[in-house]
Amino acid sequence: MKLEDLELGIRFHARLVGNEALTPPGARAEVRELTLELIEKGFTFSIGQSIAVLLAGPHDFGQSHHVRLYSIASTPDEAGPGRITICVRRCHYVDPYSGERFRGIASNHLCDLAVGSELLLAGPVGLPFVIPHDPASPLLMVGLGTGIAPFRALLRHIFEERGGWQGKVRLFHGARVGLESVYRDIIADYQLQASGFEAIEVLSSRPAWDDPVDLSGAIARHEAEVWEGLEDPATHVYVAGLAGVAAAFEAALARLAGGSEAFAALKAKLVADGRWMEILY
Repeated sequence: MKLEDLELGIRFHARLVGNEALTPPGARAEVRELTLELIEKGFTFSIGQSIAVLLAGPHDFGQSHHVRLYSIASTPDEAGPGRITICVRRCHYVDPYSGERFRGIASNHLCDLAVGSELLLAGPVGLPFVIPHDPASPLLMVGLGTGIAPFRALLRHIFEERGGWQGKVRLFHGARVGLESVYRDIIADYQLQASGFEAIEVLSSRPAWDDPVDLSGAIARHEAEVWEGLEDPATHVYVAGLAGVAAAFEAALARLAGGSEAFAALKAKLVADGRWMEILY
């Protein structure tokens, strides 16, 4: 990702004050939660926005900085003044021609970063989530893998900081296997405490074959209430994660709508009304 291609907002420096594993040692995927303390004053953000991590070069393609975006997993008021948290999944890439395996630049740098180290960041990036004023509004969320990060903040906001949320809240979350699914305990606590909240964990039906998470199957098992929610003019829809997750979600909804054209019209109305929001990578 090129620095000049992004509207990154202001640049600022941060110090790493926490780097904790969110997945156990036996998990094939490693996800870590990083807590960053901003050195400069005055940085503000809203739920649903991201920060950009800028790693100075030289890099292979001549860019001055290697840039990666990470959704902010904390609310503005949660971690204390000038602190934010992000989730980072350690990534590797395999060259399709040579078969050679490469370490992801930003993810490995961040996962291995020692407490006390400094980073150059920029942001906030992206539009924030629009959270309805009416606490009776239904919310439908899809956040698989580290796409769960902004929903950690959103759930905390509606259930703890605002409190008294009355509308149905449905969250589809998960990963290839349960060991790789993060924030499960937090989500389970909200299920126990918050009336009207249900979390549906979505896993791969054949993890040994590296099949993706079965989002289509999960939607099909809850199709009646998903469709009821989409038809409710107060429902807000939030999708976060890899672009493939959004594609799978939309394909499942198109089947419920009776075809891609009918779904496209429905989504266009939701977007026009400000009730469909995405954070895709």
